[in-house]
Amino acid sequence: MQEKITEIFLRKKNSGGIPVALIFPNEYAAAISNLGFNAAFAAFEDHGFSCERFFYSNGETRSLSGKRLRDFKIWAFSISFEMDVLNIFDIFSHENVEILAERRKGNPLVIFGGAMTFFNPNSFWHVADLIFHGEIEGMGNILEDLRESLRVQWSEILEKMSKFPNVSVPVLGKKNVNLAKLRNLSASLGSSVFLSEEGVFGKTYLIEIERGCIHRCSFCVASKIYNIVRFMPLEEIKERISMATVHTDKVGLVASSVSDYPHLMDLLFWLKERVKFLSVSSLRLDAISVELVKVLESMGDREITLAPEAGTQKMRNLLNKEIDEEDIKRAIQNVKVAGLKRVKMYFIYGLPEEDQSDLNGIIDVVKMVKEEGIIPYVSLNPLIPKPFTNFENFQMRSSKDLKERERYLQSSLGKIGVKSKFESIRLSRIQWVLATANAEISYELARRDERMKFIHGIEKEWQAEPSWRYIDISWKNSEFGELKILKEG
Repeated sequence: MQEKITEIFLRKKNSGGIPVALIFPNEYAAAISNLGFNAAFAAFEDHGFSCERFFYSNGETRSLSGKRLRDFKIWAFSISFEMDVLNIFDIFSHENVEILAERRKGNPLVIFGGAMTFFNPNSFWHVADLIFHGEIEGMGNILEDLRESLRVQWSEILEKMSKFPNVSVPVLGKKNVNLAKLRNLSASLGSSVFLSEEGVFGKTYLIEIERGCIHRCSFCVASKIYNIVRFMPLEEIKERISMATVHTDKVGLVASSVSDYPHLMDLLFWLKERVKFLSVSSLRLDAISVELVKVLESMGDREITLAPEAGTQKMRNLLNKEIDEEDIKRAIQNVKVAGLKRVKMYFIYGLPEEDQSDLNGIIDVVKMVKEEGIIPYVSLNPLIPKPFTNFENFQMRSSKDLKERERYLQSSLGKIGVKSKFESIRLSRIQWVLATANAEISYELARRDERMKFIHGIEKEWQAEPSWRYIDISWKNSEFGELKILKEG
């Protein structure tokens, strides 16, 4: 992290609230671009807390103001990615603070929230005093009660918070894991609170226009834990972007699939008159049109990302992608007609029942793109079976198996002159261990210094069991009733 970082705050800071250390267990650049972290900051500030943000980089935990983490009595972690779990343990060690909650006894009080609390908090279970499950906008009453409870003893705080159905209290053995929810995205906190050139996407204002996913890809956690799709009303998006463009001419639209937004073209034409650069997080391959590509290209997005995920229809069906070869060809033709010269392509390998013909199918799809005169940049990831997906009971392929597949794909793509990037197999398997961890792993990580070595050791023999099934991801019997898709705006 740099010594001096210039930021623009898009909301007034609450300087008189109860101090809380809001910790993102990775670098500043990733934190400022993480809408979950932005939302957590806004939520705490809205409910009487004053947040000091901390980031972890190169073995150090630092704030922009120079304040020390150990001076805060409340630590709130925003945890989105499995590999960041190891950083959390390092933070405690470097600060010389007891890791296990039962021994720490509220000094400091440690809270966890974020994406990982939706599907499996086991890897940090014994570290947490409190685990907030679900969408932060649905936790206003929890934050209010927390603020009022801080005057009493640690044990009383835990007892009081354990009454909430969205708060787990590991020390008390309370697994209250109904997900907190937000009905109307007009009240969403999913947009940038601060802007900086040091962010992953530079000084880009990010706004979440959709939450959830109407598709049911079998490998994706999001499509399982978000059974209801909500869209931010168009006028709300315009209002927020209008305020942000006073400070920046770069905007990023965030969604599981931006192309699913019902007013997308209206929004894009409105944006075209107001911003110089627009980026989108993802587009459905079967939604790629000439008009859409041209509009995006006119605002600086000159490299469309396509995610066929697999090279044969057998594997695409297994992944429940709901696209076929004609959809892929049509998308490439539309990209070509629109005048773009390159595309990014994402594939998954190491799937159940995958054979040589399926690997060859990936090569064939990439070759087809190249033959159309478009330069493909190919990214390939091994399947990481995640909780609550169709593959949660599938044991991830061994490193040896995956390396053989990787070598074949890399060699075959090289022979046709295509650059490829492969996710680390070792780190992918470690991610699988942490994603499917049982609660005992947090004990083991707490008592060891060489944590990566420990995880790498058990990774070789790891057998995932669905120990995360205590989490209730159902959206039934909630304020949403039986709705499956909630289109707003």
